Amino acid sequence: MQIANPIYDVVFKHLLEDNDIARLLVATILGKEVTEIS
Repeated sequence: MQIANPIYDVVFKHLLEDNDIARLLVATILGKEVTEIS
């Protein structure tokens, strides 16, 4: 995935460092329950 705006890129990197938030974000995008992110 490429993000055009570098500010958003920094925000996503920060969010994905937290597994709980990353799991919620991925589950929302996929529309499915995500139980684990490794």
